[in-house]
Amino acid sequence: MRRMLIMLLVGAVLLSSIPAAVNAADNQVTGQAKGGNTLPTITSVTLVEDGTDNEVIAMTPGNPYRIKVEAGDINTVNDIQSIDFYVYHTSQGASWDADQNAIFKWTKGSPSTWSMENGGASTTWEIVTGDCIEPSDFSATTGTWYLKFKPGYLAQQTASQDWFCSAKVYDENPAGASGAWATGSTMAAYAAVSFSQGTVTLGDPVNGISPGGTGYVTDPASTYLTVKTTTNAQYALAVKSDKKWTNGSYPDITLAEGTGVPGGSGKFNLFLDDEEQGNPGQPKTPQAVEDTNVTVAGYATMPRVTTAPNTPEGTADADMYMGLSFSLSGIYEVTYSGTMTFTVTN
Repeated sequence: MRRMLIMLLVGAVLLSSIPAAVNAADNQVTGQAKGGNTLPTITSVTLVEDGTDNEVIAMTPGNPYRIKVEAGDINTVNDIQSIDFYVYHTSQGASWDADQNAIFKWTKGSPSTWSMENGGASTTWEIVTGDCIEPSDFSATTGTWYLKFKPGYLAQQTASQDWFCSAKVYDENPAGASGAWATGSTMAAYAAVSFSQGTVTLGDPVNGISPGGTGYVTDPASTYLTVKTTTNAQYALAVKSDKKWTNGSYPDITLAEGTGVPGGSGKFNLFLDDEEQGNPGQPKTPQAVEDTNVTVAGYATMPRVTTAPNTPEGTADADMYMGLSFSLSGIYEVTYSGTMTFTVTN
């Protein structure tokens, strides 16, 4: 029994040492991965003086300023395709708005271009393209851009630092990278006045106004003079006249500062209103014009001129009906001329 057991064990050992048969095969697969785009970056956005890097905290419509943008891209500045620049009151908007939000653009090219994104709407904002600056080395990873501009006359006046600037930098990624200037700037008041035409004729242009009579506006043919105000702040409108109106050959006539036919000799009264009554051009509630500024009735506190997004700049228009009366004596059959001055005060 012992001998048989040993033989069986030896046989088992010999069987276990025989190699097992293996079946194997292989193949290949190609792996690929694209490197993702890294967005450009903005280091700083600053409002600076024209010609220096001194920061600006007070702007005046019509004066030049610059937005300085320092931006970079890990793929070099050459990867940056465009930059949007914004100058805005309180909050940046997506649309051009002459009194609240101005938009400008730099676009890379040969040559690169600088533009004002106002959609063709007439505006007093300006971009000074000849003085805008782009980086000199596009192979670097950082660069500096300067946009030179002038605020428009309707840019809202504010004594607080409520005007800001910002920028958005784009490469091929449409998301872009944004940055903003945090300090803020004030905006000074601006006012100007113009007219529908430069000369007004009162009374019949051929026969004139007889002594003791009154004439109204005959030229412009509308029978009123339109006073056009451009301003970015609340305002008052006032009027005055030369004390003497002259002919050059005959004695002057003197402003009597009343309404209706004046007493005395060689006198005249000049009066106006923004409403018409009775005869064509006749002021409804005549207000005497004096030789010093008098606020026009109803125009002591007027709101600033505003615009809607993507619309042209306008003016605040006041149609003034005017009358002139001569005294009964001292009036000659000649044409008298004098200057009427309208003043806008913020």
